[in-house]
Amino acid sequence: MFNRIIAILRHFYTRYKTFGKGNYLTFGTDLHIGKGTRLWAPKLLRIGNHVYIGKQVHIEANAEIGNYCLIANRVAIIGRHDHDFTAVGYPIRYAPWIGSKRFPNRFDDEKAVIESDVWIGYGAIILTGVTIGKGAIVAAGSTVTKDVASYSIVAGSPARVVGKRFVSSEVVTSHEIAIAHGFFRFSERGFDYCKIFPGCKYSEWESKSNQ
Repeated sequence: MFNRIIAILRHFYTRYKTFGKGNYLTFGTDLHIGKGTRLWAPKLLRIGNHVYIGKQVHIEANAEIGNYCLIANRVAIIGRHDHDFTAVGYPIRYAPWIGSKRFPNRFDDEKAVIESDVWIGYGAIILTGVTIGKGAIVAAGSTVTKDVASYSIVAGSPARVVGKRFVSSEVVTSHEIAIAHGFFRFSERGFDYCKIFPGCKYSEWESKSNQ
């Protein structure tokens, strides 16, 4: 019973964090938002299906986040040019800012793109102007300043490639097919309550398990 109550509270917390942001925020099914997270964008924040956003995450920039992404605690997605430091005559404290209507910032369309099936580790920083490719992994504490290739593993500040997630293109293809033909459903009760059936629709799995 206690577990179910916690799940309900988590569900309503996610709804609370997305309430009133319809002018810039769209999101898909099975979104989880952890405690203390801040979501804000000057123009656009698009979040796909089955996205987990941990605690104290700060998304304060335009961003597109794909499906099945895992964003760990204290990750920050921030603008590379939040304050226009090239504006002549403005001290940096009062330089044009991306959130200002009175003094618009010429970079307010910049965004970060995080494609599907990406894991961003604890405390990583993602700057606008980059694309993190499908299936990539960003190690904890990294600062991503340039594009990350699909299924690569990056680490460091600035982040650089340190490995690959899978050993061959054949494995990547098998992985993507299993996801495309699988059934996945999130549960706020915890990971062990999620429905996770790679390469098999839930209805097919049910019929097999009942045989």
